[in-house]
Amino acid sequence: MAQQQTLADTATGYSPTEVGVQITLGGRTMRRVADPDLMGRTAKILHNAYDLKEDSDGCTQLASFTATTLGSAGIVISPGIISGAAARVMVGNSRTNPEPPNGDIFALIHPLSAHVLNGRLIPWSNVPTGSNVFGTDNGAHAGVTATNGGISSQFTTDLVRRGYKALGMIGGAIVKTDANISVDSSNDATGAVFAKEGLIHVEELAPTLKWDTSDVSQRGAAEGNLYGSYVWGNYRAARWGNPITTDESLPTT
Repeated sequence: MAQQQTLADTATGYSPTEVGVQITLGGRTMRRVADPDLMGRTAKILHNAYDLKEDSDGCTQLASFTATTLGSAGIVISPGIISGAAARVMVGNSRTNPEPPNGDIFALIHPLSAHVLNGRLIPWSNVPTGSNVFGTDNGAHAGVTATNGGISSQFTTDLVRRGYKALGMIGGAIVKTDANISVDSSNDATGAVFAKEGLIHVEELAPTLKWDTSDVSQRGAAEGNLYGSYVWGNYRAARWGNPITTDESLPTT
């Protein structure tokens, strides 16, 4: 063969770290409390705290995709940003050496961006079509009526009734929202459009709750420890994911 090449592989490592939540219910509390399910209710609070930490870490990982970021600070999201990012991921962000991913492509954005997408897809307007764009960088979207003679399809009807929960798919990307995507002091946040294979979650140990009442010196206290081990990471970060930075101002209209 005249075009033979050497094939090599590179190991990609993901190292989970332990995360834990601890609480102590004092002995007097345990003796006097009227709630017979105090430990069960406390366990739910611990699990919620753990889940919040795990989900927030995953949202933070979205900004670690290294392909071109679409949008920027102060930019209001549009369907074109979602579909454009999806198109880039579909070819592995390269025309010269395309690397299409297998499986679904997702757009994970803040709910306030999803609200704007909802308005831009109906679309709302209080002036003739084409002269008003739903969405500003301060939340004053000014939508009043539906254009093009009103609501004309089942999809737009669903958008009006159900809001952004009716978005479904845009440009080949399944739209999901997460309120734990961090919003900075300038009202901007970074989500991403990515291939399913591009966002890695490794769970070494599922969250486990243990109660300890054996310490006599605590005089009947119950110590609760919830712990687990996981890591979030990216695979093919320059190919299979594009960060999206957009404005997340609270809507005023």
